[in-house]
Amino acid sequence: MTDLSFSGAGRNICGMRRLCLASAACLGSVLILTGCAILGGRYSRPDPDQVLPVVTVSSFNNRSGFSGNWKIGSGMADLLVSELMESRHFVVVERGELGVVVQELDLQQRPEFRPEGRVKTGNLKNAQYIIRGVINDFSQVGGSSIGLAIKKLVFGGKGYRARVSLTLTVIDVESGQIVDSVQCQGIARAREAYVRGSYKGVAFGGDAFFKTPLGEATAEAIGDGVEELIASIPSMRWKPMIASRIGGKVVINGGADRGLKAGQVFNVHGPGRAVTDPGTGDLLSIIPGAVIGSIKVVSVAEKIAFAEPVKGSGFERGMRLKLIER
Repeated sequence: MTDLSFSGAGRNICGMRRLCLASAACLGSVLILTGCAILGGRYSRPDPDQVLPVVTVSSFNNRSGFSGNWKIGSGMADLLVSELMESRHFVVVERGELGVVVQELDLQQRPEFRPEGRVKTGNLKNAQYIIRGVINDFSQVGGSSIGLAIKKLVFGGKGYRARVSLTLTVIDVESGQIVDSVQCQGIARAREAYVRGSYKGVAFGGDAFFKTPLGEATAEAIGDGVEELIASIPSMRWKPMIASRIGGKVVINGGADRGLKAGQVFNVHGPGRAVTDPGTGDLLSIIPGAVIGSIKVVSVAEKIAFAEPVKGSGFERGMRLKLIER
């Protein structure tokens, strides 16, 4: 296969490339997707007090008209999963192959299996949001010809471009409500085209694929989509709460990672009250419970802190804490 020369595209390879189009001046920037950390600080770092949303990705619906050998529906979903994880803004859980996981969990509970190393059940994460994808366009146009063959893509002419267009719909699992619908696309142009080329033997999502115009356009569309998802999917801020009771001490659900320090004093609030709209049933707010006592941090670990009661009693797991400002 003849090598292509893309307009300013770099040549760093680590699973998936993306041509950055933030401005005309940065056409040479490259995003590395799967298999390694992203180079160049493509995404902002999550807020340390942010609780990452838990998402799952369904298979993409292919409405582009492409009918080649590539299974671009499932392939595009896999690429999105990899990029969501590389962004570090999401916790991604499996759903498409979850049956295999559940089957293994069930097998481990059978008496034929030894108890050592047995995985505990009841710990599978619940997804908060489902990301559903649609491929609107997956095409390559070259000069006077459109190279969409029955079993492969071919092109010819003096100039060509590839275009990939996606719609990413975010669904709130709890309510079934559509949170947002993201439109993203990628376009790759070549500095010079070869007389006749073929994608035969090129695997979707492989190294060779991302050397092609369609590979560049795919990477661009996926990268832009993840940026939009970061902005549109709600995230919660971490709140100090009672995680457990051990002996006479109270365990807090954060430690050095949340900036807790020995000597800090927290008020303990009793159970809050949810307020919903009487017409729609939508949650409007949660009114904090009354203060039932206070605790003082005596030691701090990486992800938990230990505190002792200062006043009050009846402290239970899940109760909210509020730092007493001094």
